[in-house]
Parts: sequence; C-alpha cells; structure tokens
Amino acid sequence: MERMRNVINLILAATFLAVGGLACAWLIRTKPMPERRSGFARILEVVAVPVAPSVETTPIVGHGTVRAKHQVKIVPQVSGKLLQVHEDLAPGKIIPEGELLFAIDSTIYEARLRQAQAEIRQLEAALERSDQEIANLDERIANARQMLTIDENDFDTSKQLYEQERVGTQRDLDMLHQKVLSRKDSLIDLSSRRSVIPHIKTETLAQLDAARARHTQAMHNVESTTILCPFEARVEVVTAYESQVVTAHFSIATLTDMSAFELAVGIDPRELRWLDEAIRPEALEHAEGVAGPAVTVHWSLQGQEFVWRGHVTRLERVDEATRTARLVVEVRELEMKATVGTGSNETGPSLAIGMHCRAELPAEPLEGALLVPRHVIYDNRWVYVFEPDPATADPRVGRLGRREVPMLRSIGDDVLVEYTGREGVEVCELHRGEQIVLSPLVKPVVGMKVRLREERVASVLDEPAIQTGAELRLTRESGASRCLRLRDVQPSVLAQLRAFRRGD
Repeated sequence: MERMRNVINLILAATFLAVGGLACAWLIRTKPMPERRSGFARILEVVAVPVAPSVETTPIVGHGTVRAKHQVKIVPQVSGKLLQVHEDLAPGKIIPEGELLFAIDSTIYEARLRQAQAEIRQLEAALERSDQEIANLDERIANARQMLTIDENDFDTSKQLYEQERVGTQRDLDMLHQKVLSRKDSLIDLSSRRSVIPHIKTETLAQLDAARARHTQAMHNVESTTILCPFEARVEVVTAYESQVVTAHFSIATLTDMSAFELAVGIDPRELRWLDEAIRPEALEHAEGVAGPAVTVHWSLQGQEFVWRGHVTRLERVDEATRTARLVVEVRELEMKATVGTGSNETGPSLAIGMHCRAELPAEPLEGALLVPRHVIYDNRWVYVFEPDPATADPRVGRLGRREVPMLRSIGDDVLVEYTGREGVEVCELHRGEQIVLSPLVKPVVGMKVRLREERVASVLDEPAIQTGAELRLTRESGASRCLRLRDVQPSVLAQLRAFRRGD
C-alpha cells in the first residue's frame, strides 16, 4: 500500500513539472518583440534657434526712494505768542504760496520800532542844529575879524600919534592895546567853538547810523512776526499751535516744495557705459540745466502701476556700502501727476515722499546687437551651436560646435555678446545666422553628433487657451506624440515653448 502511494506521488510530481515546462515554453514563444528604432534615435537631440541681430534699446533699470528736492524748516526770528495759525497747517496738507502760516504778537516789536524812529528824529534835529550853529559861528567870526581889524588900525594910529606928536597918554594907548587883545581872544574862542562842532556832528552822525540800524532791526522784527508760505508746499511736521509761545531760532514746522521731487536711482556702475550719451556722468557735468531724454518712473500699488516722467540731473555718488552708482532723477511739477499704466490717459496720484519706485533710464541704441539666453552660456565664456554635417544628407543631423563670446551686458534673461562698432579686446566668435543650442548639455563634446529636435508647437499658447485648459499635442517626426494640458504646464516650460515656436 505504501509502495502504491509513492508511485502515485511521483506520477503527480512529474505531471506538474511537465505542465509548468510547457507553460514556460509557451510564454517564451509568445513574448512581444521590442520596438525597433532607427539609428539616428541614439543621437543627442537638441533644440537650436538661429541668432538674429537687432537694435537693442532695452532701458537700464534702477530703484530708489522719492525725496524732496527742496525742504525747509520754518524757524521764527522773534519770540512771542502765536495769535494766528493757518487753518490747514497739518501734516499732509497743501498750502498755496504766499498764504499766512503764523502770526506772532508784535506789540513789543512795534513799540521798539517807534522808539527807534523817535531817536532818529532827535538825532536828525541835532544835526540840523549843528549846521545852524556852524553858520552862526562863521558869521560871528567874520564880524569879529572885522572888529579886530578896526581896533588894530585904531591902536596903530594912536600909537603913531603918541610916539611922534605926543597926542594922548600912555594909559589911553594901553587901553586900546587891551581892547585889541580882547578882540583876538574873542576870535580865538569863536574859532575854537567852530572847530569842535564838526567833531560833535561826526559823533551825532555815528549815533544816527546806530539808531537807523536799530530801526532796521526793529522793522525786521515787526515783519518777522508774520510768517508766509514761501512756495506751494506740503506740510510735513508742525510743532506749534495757536496761543502757544514760540522761541526764536527753534523750528516750528517743516515744509516740502511741491515744484520738484528727486529720486536717487541706484544702478550697477558697470551699466553707466550703456546709458544714453546725454545722461552719462561726463555729459551731465556740462549739461547746464538742459533736460536730457525722459526717464520713466514706475510705482505699483495693489497690482496697479502708476507712471511718471522725469529727467536725470546729476550723478550723486558711487555708494560704497551698496556698490551702486546713484543717478538723481528729477520729476518736475508739470510731470507730477501719474498716468495709470503705460500709454494710458487716465491720471493717478501725485508723487509722494517715501515711494520706492523703479526707474527706466534710456540706453544708447545698439545696432546689430546679438543676444543669447543666459542659460546657454557655459563657464561664462562658451556657447554651443549646431553645425550642419556635410557627410550626411539629413539637414537636421549635424555636429556640435563651440563659440567663445564675451558677456557684455545682462538684459533680463539674455546676455548681450556683440553689437556693431564694439571696441575692445573681447572676442566674439558667434556670428549672425548661426544656430545656437538652447537644450541643456551635460558634458558637451565639440564635434559630437547632434540632431535637431522638431516639435511643432500649436498656436494655442496664448493666455485664453491656458485659462480654458486647452490641450497641446507635441508631435515628433517619427510619429510619436504626446498630449499636454496647458493648465498643468509650468510657466517656465510655457515660456520655452513660446520661444521655440518663435524659433520655428
């Protein structure tokens, strides 16, 4: 019995082994054959577009904060109580030119002015009295001289008569001599008084000049009790109010001139060479107030963009901390109102201090400019191009070439490598019409075989198609195709697809 059971087990095992072997043989015999691929599929496929020259006018972009061109502090020249304050004197208010800002109590200063006026009148009267006294003394001196002459003649006659004819007495002669001496003494006294009067007049004139200076100061103090708005201004700070006593030489308000604002735009110093010739630093030094090309100033708020127009006035400095060159852009009163977006006629808010704005400085137009995407430059020196291979009949099969290019200027995602009339030792081996490789290359080898990838991008790459979730079908020449839903495609990929389509 046991022997029969073992035979049956052996038979079953052999049967199972035979069935499994047959199944394996059937699976191996019926396996699907792999898809055959042509030889060119093993060649590296790349995307390449021809390089075309253009006129490069991309502006140079800088950023800065708006500040006031002129800002003054209102500092009273006299102390006193404020009797009147402008009703709109509050931060943010606009006050027209010439309106009264502050009125200080002028009672004391008007009294000092009247006192100075009275002193001037008194000294002027003293001068007139001195002039009159001089005239009187001159007349008295003339009379005294005549009387002295008469007495001297009388004395001389009496002396001759006494000495020659013994007429009269010695006493009479002495009395006449005494009279002559008295006349001389009176004349000397009058002459002395006459010589002192000019010095007194000089002192009076000095006192009059001092009195007039005090009068001028008093008048200035009276005028300083009223403070007018020097220009159309926006109030920034106010620290004094009605009925408050203010002290001279201490600021009580700060005003900003609304006629012009400034924007110190920071740019890379290497970008100065690409500026329009009229706004380069060396040209601005000799501009003498002549307005150069317009600068566009942009400011965004809640997704809305506002635009102003300004002009570059000077190079302020090269900032050591930020390593930027600061060009001052001035926005004048006539250009103060913003337009909503570029090319719009709708007006927006006025420019305000503290706005952080973007300024587009006009660049010098470059003829025959060659621009290449930044990502296709390797080691900051090389770009790879597609070179047709004369050994093959397929125009889409070629070899990988390498060109040396200088990185002259960064413009967004592109780099300027050549333009007409360029001077310098940098070599640019890339020429117009050559097909530059856009595909990323891993360890590229010059001369390796490459094949142009041809993917026809449909015209549904516009924004409405993306919003509606349209589908994009990419078809290779081999017939294989792939379908993408535009809504799921990353923006960077869409940008590459658009660029590739423009290359087609």
